[in-house]
Formats: sequence, C-alpha cells, structure tokens
Amino acid sequence: MSAQPFGLFERTLANRYLRARRAHGGVALISGISVLAIGLAVAALIIIMSVMNGFRETLLSRILGVNGHVFIDVSGRPGADVARLAEIARATQGVLHVTPIINAQALASVDGQAAGVVVRGIPRSELEALPIVMDNIRPGGDLSGFQGVDSPTILVGERLANSLGVVEGMGISLLSPQGAATPMGLVPRRKSFLIGGLFSVGMAEFDSALIYMPLEQAQILFSRGDGADELEIRISDPDHTQGVMMALRDRLGPDVMIYDWAAKSRGLADALIVERNVMRLIFMVVVAIAALNIITGLILLVKTKSRDIAILRTIGASRGAIMRIFFMASASVGLIGLSAGLILGVGFCIFIEPIQNFISMLTGFDVFPGSVYSLESLPAKVEWIEVLIISVFTIVLTFSATLATAWWASRLDPVEALRYE
Repeated sequence: MSAQPFGLFERTLANRYLRARRAHGGVALISGISVLAIGLAVAALIIIMSVMNGFRETLLSRILGVNGHVFIDVSGRPGADVARLAEIARATQGVLHVTPIINAQALASVDGQAAGVVVRGIPRSELEALPIVMDNIRPGGDLSGFQGVDSPTILVGERLANSLGVVEGMGISLLSPQGAATPMGLVPRRKSFLIGGLFSVGMAEFDSALIYMPLEQAQILFSRGDGADELEIRISDPDHTQGVMMALRDRLGPDVMIYDWAAKSRGLADALIVERNVMRLIFMVVVAIAALNIITGLILLVKTKSRDIAILRTIGASRGAIMRIFFMASASVGLIGLSAGLILGVGFCIFIEPIQNFISMLTGFDVFPGSVYSLESLPAKVEWIEVLIISVFTIVLTFSATLATAWWASRLDPVEALRYE
C-alpha cells in the first residue's frame, strides 16, 4: 500500500478519527475540552497582552503629553543663566521645544476644604502649545488672565476642583512652604488666585492634584526670583532620548544635571515592563497546560484505534503514514483551538469599551474605576506582531506535543495489537 504523504487517504482517515463515533465518545469529549482550553488560553493571552500594551501606551501618552521628554535641572540658577542654557538647548539637534517651568508642592484651601497640590508654573504661550491640556479644558474656561503678575488666574484639575467644591470663576488660596523671611523666621507665603478653567486629561494623578499657574506668579509664590526649576524639553521620539541627552551634555558641560522622563518616572516605567513580562510568562504557561490535553486525547485515540493501526500496518501502511494520520488528527485540535482563541481575543479587544459598559450596566458598578487605575476607561491595543508570536508559540507547542504521541502510535506492533481481537 502506497499513499502520498499528507494525501487524500491520510487526511480522510485523520478527519474520521477526529470525528469519533458515539462508541468512542470519550475521544470526542477530550478533543472538545482541548479545543476549549486552548481557545480560552490563547484568547486570555491576547487580551491580557493587548490590555497591557494599551495601558502602557495610554498612560505614557498622558504622562508625555503633560510632562516633557528630557529635563535640565536649573534650580538655584539666575534667570540670565537659565535663558542661556535654554538657548543652547534649543540649538541642539533633535530638540523641538524648550520651556522653563517651576514644579512645587503647595496646600490649596477653599472654605475649610484643603488638599495637597502640585503647582506647575509655565508661560501662557507654552501652555497653549500643550494640546492634551488645551483640548480638555471644560467649556466655560477662560485663560484671559493667565499671564504676568497682575492677573492671577490659574487652571485646576477637574477632580481636584470637585474635591474642593470649586468651579470656574471662584477663588482659591495656595499656601507655599517656601515662604518669606521675617524677624520671626521663615513664614509660609499665602496667595489667592482666580480659577480660570478646569481641565481633565483622563489621568487621575494629574486631574486630582495638578494646578497650572503663570510662570511669573509661581516665581513670586515659591520665591524663585527670575529663575526656574527645570528646562522641559520635547523631542521627536520620546522612546529614544539618549542621543539628545548625550548631545546636550556635550554642549552644556558636566556640571548640568540632565535626565529624561523614564528616569523621572522610573518606578512606573519599570513596573509596566515587569508586569507585562510576568503576565506574558504566566499565560504562556497556561497555553502549555492547555496543550497537554491534546496528548491525553491522542493517547486515548491510539488505544481505541489500535486494531485499525494493526490492519493498516498489515495491508502495507508505513509507520510514517500512521504517524502522519494521528499527527493531523490531533494537530487539527490545536489549530481549531488557536483559531477560536484568535477570534475571541481580537474581537474582545476591538469591542472592549462596549463590553466594559455592558458589564458595568449589568452589574451596577464601575468595573474599571479611574480613581484606582489612573485612567478613565480600560485601554486595549492589539499588536499584530504579538499576536503572531502567540500563534507561532501555540502551534509549535501543540505540534510538539502531538508529534511525540503520534510517533508512539507509529511504533505500535500490529501483532500485539491484534492478539486479543
């Protein structure tokens, strides 16, 4: 008996064995469980990795939209020196924008309500160049007074305003720990401001604590003179800051401290990388465990089809043919499970927002509270390279598990198989 490898005869037998008769319903049940397990494991891996990718991208887009990419520490330097360093930085290759800013902590209070805040002093022209802030100012906001020392208007995060019970047009007091020197010692400086607008960038860390203030007002409130705390630099590619930082160090000298957004948010950046890698490893183990069900199903199939194997070997079927028949029968289980997992996982990620809203409506509570996760909605970004890696990993794993058991089936002795028939 001679048959073409993976030809019609072998494919027909493999399909027949895969769709077991009622007498061998245990094989069909195990095959169904294997398909379900692999499908759910692959879907879970795709969903988890896509959510992690989306969470990282959304979180970093918020952080890099509000903050700069590279920073130069200019604290304690006079205004003329700050301006000189800013001009040198602007002339550096790869630098798009340079902004002097003041970052300081203060205590905000309104009618007995108080909260710790982060005040960012920034020129109005530079604030208007931040689309993540300007595009998310609540209707009714007015920046006409956000300039100079004569019109103390500020922008307040929406969550912070809600916690203090304030709206646009109301007054708010800020207490600075960097106070004025008096005969009684250092006295904290208090100053009242007018809320010109409320903003919401979709990240609780900023919306619940950040206040934008004209640079001149921040210099007075925090006793900075005509200086600043940092030069905030924006570049074309935030993921590749080392080249720009090296160029800045060459031009500015070794006595100037330069660092990037990853160093400034080191804990968050490292946590995202570690969490992503750990979750990938855990769910790859889950896929491996699901693939082991194929071995159980194939062993049971070989046991129930030992008579068929003996007859096929007697009429001339080679060991390679037997191996290919059972390999195709069980490999099909892995491919069907992979296909189902891909459809389920990718579909879930594409429609994740309607699914989240439906679950929230069904259960009556927010399944992704922004106050806990720093974002307003559950993000998901499908990276097709990641999906390809998951697919190849699943195929290699299931084919390897199937190949070993199919080889064992091909080694079955027909005489031993027919002895008790």
